[in-house]
Amino acid sequence: MSSFGERLASLRQQKGLSQAELARLLGIGQSTIAMYEKNKRLPEYHLLVRLADFFGVSTDYLLGRTDQAGPGGRKDALGERVLALAADPLFAGVLREAAELTAEEKRTLAEYWELALHFVKSRKRQLNGNESCAEKGTPEVGSR
Repeated sequence: MSSFGERLASLRQQKGLSQAELARLLGIGQSTIAMYEKNKRLPEYHLLVRLADFFGVSTDYLLGRTDQAGPGGRKDALGERVLALAADPLFAGVLREAAELTAEEKRTLAEYWELALHFVKSRKRQLNGNESCAEKGTPEVGSR
């Protein structure tokens, strides 16, 4: 079986990421990724789980305990969506800065993002409802 470092390097390369790009997405240093890939260090549990989720594999696969990569599908699609978001110029700078926050600051930011997403989705539903009312010739919600 392959080592953790070999598997991490292989998965990273399959995604077309450099060590620096993967490190940025995870909010860690590029040298940390290099140490992992050289089998000089192992990640802490929480990062191991994040890596498994990001690549759509099991932690056992990453650690070389099995040759079955494990879960794919939805988790792999999630990794692809995260990559697309990180590449979007509107979010790249924000995500880069967010990676440098403390755990508490990240929790606070996540709460604000959840509120903002809720607002955006509500607004979208409201606008879509008003558009369908206009198409039917009925008054808009809240209009008199």
